[in-house]
Amino acid sequence: MTFDVFAVESKQVVASGAGAVESRGEVTPILELKPGTYKIVRSGEPFGARVDYAIATVLADTVTDYVIVVDADSLQFRGSGPLVGELPKGVEIAGIRLSLNGGGNVLFTQIRNGVGTTSGTTSQFGLFGNFGLVIDKGVHFIDVNANAKLDLIDPITGSITPVHDRFEASGLYSYKVKSSLAGPYVRASMLTRLFPGYVYLERDMPGTILIEHLDGTTTSQPFGQKASPDDLRIKVAKPFAPLKLQEELGANLKAVDLDLIVLKLNVGTRIGFAFREGFMNGLLVMKGNSSDEPLRFREVDDYTTLGPVIGANASVTFARWLFGSAQFGLIAPVIHTDKSQSDNFGGRLLLDFSGTAGFKVPILTNLLFASADYTFRLERDAFITADTQFEHSLMARATITLF
Repeated sequence: MTFDVFAVESKQVVASGAGAVESRGEVTPILELKPGTYKIVRSGEPFGARVDYAIATVLADTVTDYVIVVDADSLQFRGSGPLVGELPKGVEIAGIRLSLNGGGNVLFTQIRNGVGTTSGTTSQFGLFGNFGLVIDKGVHFIDVNANAKLDLIDPITGSITPVHDRFEASGLYSYKVKSSLAGPYVRASMLTRLFPGYVYLERDMPGTILIEHLDGTTTSQPFGQKASPDDLRIKVAKPFAPLKLQEELGANLKAVDLDLIVLKLNVGTRIGFAFREGFMNGLLVMKGNSSDEPLRFREVDDYTTLGPVIGANASVTFARWLFGSAQFGLIAPVIHTDKSQSDNFGGRLLLDFSGTAGFKVPILTNLLFASADYTFRLERDAFITADTQFEHSLMARATITLF
């Protein structure tokens, strides 16, 4: 997270910086400020920000260690204050930095004999965990990390369903050559889900589902026969389905490293060869449209493939108001393409493209402040489905200060 520091007396930005993940060897920023009181806000926020801010006091001839805790996803401030003692930085054993953390949350709401609403119980559960290992010795660099996040909701009228479910891990080895612009690498990664997956069907009339299995048989089952939302959902994925593994070897290349007064742009690229294995574990994919009758699902088979890979990572910041970052990876499979659901070269490409962007614009200084944050993820894997998977989210807000 990037931040701005306002002097309370002048209400002007006097410093800016970015947070650090110390367990990965990132160095925390050091700001040299005059004695006084300062307000710390997210980059682009105005001095009058009413949320996500912290107040720090700097004394003469005194070094103050100040900590701000933010939510890893929303970047909302969770707490702040002067540091007393040591921060948990993981442990270091024989030059290996290790870190591990996890947690969860529970929200429980119950209504009895409600008037004007539905009586019952609504629950939300959340679990998360992160692991990191870094070895940085001379020309050798190893980075292993894993993170999991699972958010479940149990509504009054239905059963538990996942809202967010993702578990991914990766390991990278890079050899640093004399040039800082290029170097060889090997990388392995995995991606899966933790909770069963479901498809909800919005149908006015009951119907029939036909499931085509890998052994050539077809089974059928009715749906929509009961007055329950659960009767309109179909279980299509077991835990850890699908499970994707990928291995790469190639070369990194830092294409752009631009740092101007109002513009910062960093682009890193990679090219190499990749191997991918997919374990479906009984995954079902819909055939046709959800309005078809009967509705058809097919069981997806496991697959392996390999081919050349290209990828890129980019981040850009313009002034203090606009920012963005993106990650891109593309594999051109050259074996077992007969298992693909697409019959052309472009449709068989394995694509993973994700990013985030946002802006924060104060209008008429302290009168109106508007901001927006946008995240997206686009995936294409024709060994599973010929359709392109896309998900995105937008969070926008505006604050008007009249007096």
